[in-house]
Amino acid sequence: MVLAIVAGATNQFLHIDAANLGDLASVVGISLGILFYLSSVVLVRYVFHYGEAELRGKNRYITLGGGTFIVLWVMVTVLFYTIGI
Repeated sequence: MVLAIVAGATNQFLHIDAANLGDLASVVGISLGILFYLSSVVLVRYVFHYGEAELRGKNRYITLGGGTFIVLWVMVTVLFYTIGI
């Protein structure tokens, strides 16, 4: 879940907000989160070599940590915007 924290911090570090990007800020922020999630899927699948046997199902490497990733990413983003780092 380190990548979720990095994705949230990156949103703040790149100043992805409505003041800088206007209506495009939501699209850029969500796209950044998706990019980090896809990189975590690639990391689990091809770097750590987890397959169907270890994860107990076909394509479980895609759905297994998705909810946790999204919640943590949103919480870190909101936290960093709140404290203004």
